[in-house]
Amino acid sequence: FVFVWLPPLEQFSFPSSPLFLFFFLHSIFIMSSQGIQQLMQAEQDAQDIITKARKEKATLVKQAEVEAQRDIAQYRAQMEAHFQEEYKKHAGSTDKYTKDLEARTEAQIKEVGDRARTHTEAVVQMLLNSVMNVSTVAPNRNYQ
Repeated sequence: FVFVWLPPLEQFSFPSSPLFLFFFLHSIFIMSSQGIQQLMQAEQDAQDIITKARKEKATLVKQAEVEAQRDIAQYRAQMEAHFQEEYKKHAGSTDKYTKDLEARTEAQIKEVGDRARTHTEAVVQMLLNSVMNVSTVAPNRNYQ
């Protein structure tokens, strides 16, 4: 912006010519229109700076989002590897518990089978006696 200093009007000796007055006013108008043009140019420059800053901000936000996604993927991979490692450590102990449970189950099945073999003959005899020796006497029931 260009500032033009003009001395007070009393110091000017204006010729009485209208042509001089026209040129004088015209030069003042030109200087003021140049000032307006400079203001408009400054406003346009400011708008360009703002637009550039917004584009840079959008680029930085996108870049930050990409970096965040990469960090999340890396963290997820680390946690998955840690989980697999812990799972492998404890998978052996799970197999141990499973084998122990299977052994106890087999022992209980064998014990039930042994008892069944031991008492099979007595159970069969009891069933045969119940079927063969039927009482023909009606039970005495007191109904009130």
